[in-house]
Amino acid sequence: MLRNHQFYGSTTVGERGQIVLPSKLREELGIEAGDKLLVMSMGPEHSKGIMIMKAEVLNEMMAKMSAHLQTMMEKVNGEK
Repeated sequence: MLRNHQFYGSTTVGERGQIVLPSKLREELGIEAGDKLLVMSMGPEHSKGIMIMKAEVLNEMMAKMSAHLQTMMEKVNGEK
């Protein structure tokens, strides 16, 4: 289950709620100053986690899903 996951270290939440992302993570994922990151909670109520994702990655995922759905709809409509 964790084969595609990487541990990059730990970080501490500062007084203003800020965290520092480890440099190796920023390098490997191409995260640079000024990049927009989305912060979401995930998991069941009793053990929520945090997910951070570059906004552009979500945009790319949504575009791929939209194209896939369009292809599926074309196939369904063509079979009628």
